[in-house]
Amino acid sequence: DGVKYHRIGSAFLGPKAGQLLFQALLPWQVKTTPHDVWVESMTPPFSTACLQWFTPMPVIALTQVLSGQAMAQRYHLPFDRAERAGLSTYRHAIALNPHLASYIQRASPKANIAVIPNGIEQSAIDCIPPAEPPAHVLFLGRIDIHQKGLDLLLDAWPEAHSAFNLPLLLAGAGTPADEATLRQRLAAPNLASIASWCGRVVGDAKAAAFAKAALFVMPSRYEASPLTLLEAFCHAKPVIIFGIDELAWVPDTACLKVKPFDTRQLAEAVRTLANDPARARSLGLAGKAFARNFSWESIAARYEEFIVKAGQLHKA
Repeated sequence: DGVKYHRIGSAFLGPKAGQLLFQALLPWQVKTTPHDVWVESMTPPFSTACLQWFTPMPVIALTQVLSGQAMAQRYHLPFDRAERAGLSTYRHAIALNPHLASYIQRASPKANIAVIPNGIEQSAIDCIPPAEPPAHVLFLGRIDIHQKGLDLLLDAWPEAHSAFNLPLLLAGAGTPADEATLRQRLAAPNLASIASWCGRVVGDAKAAAFAKAALFVMPSRYEASPLTLLEAFCHAKPVIIFGIDELAWVPDTACLKVKPFDTRQLAEAVRTLANDPARARSLGLAGKAFARNFSWESIAARYEEFIVKAGQLHKA
């Protein structure tokens, strides 16, 4: 009670130069904006703007995704070292999963860290999925070829499709470069007739994409607490993911986990669920039950409790 919240940020700015400019201006914002506690959402490529250096007030690092290692591998620059050095400056952090929490604790051993996942609206959790005949296998998320593993999914799809006579539908938007790469891949003779991309979907179009999905596939190389995964659970869809450390919090009963980045096993997982409707239905129902742990009402209360505690620790 009596706590005021202000958001300083932007929607997707488009050109990378605009994003970098916004990141560069954050220290000025934190120095000139009155605040008791500042919550900094970590963003690529360095993940952190080291805002704790620019204010005597507590700054909470909110780690949506820590991409330093992946960016270092991708661009052969020391983004990972810059990320670890930046994280060491924080004394409070919210991690979206235990794997991220462990990483932050190693970078800043004295940090006060809470694991708080993303949440989803109660109406989505309570929805009764419509009984629609399956029309596709669905990927829905940001079109980021590398992080989201879309190259791996498309490599696996011709073999997967051979035992599952449904097309792959990719839904989402990304940078112009990633979208161009996706178009090029989908034009290949072995994919043109069995996979398609519909762009960004929202509202009724998103609900329809989930309703008509036989399966939901999320082949990410790294993640945190993806909302689209929770949405798939809410729609009681059987889910296939890579068994990466970041998604260890997802129980095996609610999804089919595949050896990370193994396209043959990914194809086999699709074939397995295509040939075993009972198992696919069981996974969907377990995912629906698991989603009840992520109501925004309870998640928001955990955020507020941690933020207030950070302010109190600073005053003590």
